[in-house]
Amino acid sequence: MSLPKIVVLTPVKNEAWILDRFLSVTSQFADKIIILDQCSTDGSLEICLKYPKVVILENKSTQFNEAERQQILLQAARDIVTEPRIILALDADEILAANALTQPGWQTMLNAKPGTILCFEKPDLYNTPDLCIRHDTPWPIGYADDGAPHTPKQIHSIRVPMPASAPRLNLHDIKVLHYALTREAAQASKMRLYSVLENALRTTPSVLRRRSVYSATRDWKLTGKLESSPDAWFNGWSECGIDTHTIQTQKYYWQDFEVLRHFQIHGERKFWCDDIWGFDWEGCRLHAMSIGVSDVPNKAVTSPPRILGVLLKTLMNFYVRLRTLLNK
Repeated sequence: MSLPKIVVLTPVKNEAWILDRFLSVTSQFADKIIILDQCSTDGSLEICLKYPKVVILENKSTQFNEAERQQILLQAARDIVTEPRIILALDADEILAANALTQPGWQTMLNAKPGTILCFEKPDLYNTPDLCIRHDTPWPIGYADDGAPHTPKQIHSIRVPMPASAPRLNLHDIKVLHYALTREAAQASKMRLYSVLENALRTTPSVLRRRSVYSATRDWKLTGKLESSPDAWFNGWSECGIDTHTIQTQKYYWQDFEVLRHFQIHGERKFWCDDIWGFDWEGCRLHAMSIGVSDVPNKAVTSPPRILGVLLKTLMNFYVRLRTLLNK
């Protein structure tokens, strides 16, 4: 039996800061890279066009819907690439470690029985690629495809089919390097948007739960074990001429503009209880207008009264202590 083809599925929205790195690395091992672009305005599509293995799909929806985009990507993989195939669902800020292809787990993955869920460790590179936060729980981001249906959620969805009876293969020696925390300001922007989305979509209607999950003061170092990143994760890519260390930052991110659009649609008051107000929304609004971002408020952003912030902090302290007691 022939070895399976590897198909990488990636949703993209304004990922120009890392897309060349992602596509350069992914082109080294993937047979096809299927990109679903959602209205990028930063040159992401032009970058994708430089890579022969890339198939570009366009998602013209302005709505946030992980379920819809995952279904589009998976169906495209099944239409474009015949079986046997392995699906790897990677975000643009996730790259395979350079030593992955020489690990025993790589061959184990290629020989996996169709219907197997493939799980990988996903270290968070922290502030610089030379540091990382390691986690004990592997992520299910691959699938030896057998055509099983996928039942994703609208937000924070597992990316691949997860049949109840499917075996899991934990490939401990293959690392997927996650670059999100190399830009903590961008990660904070993403967390603010998630809080606003969960409020607007009513996927997490509890204010205290949203403030807990999307805390503006979250210390990411406490989510795992902080240690130095092994050189072996990067050396092979550097030898191929791929820059794995340069990090691009900016003052405002597209997620900030999305939050402003929600202010325009729903009004700021709907989001007064979300933990998003330690940020200069008025400065962001003025910047967005100066560069022609559409659908943002045309008047000053109204922040919540200070007494509301004090009350919410008090309630959060009680909530955290109660959860700690209940979990003992």
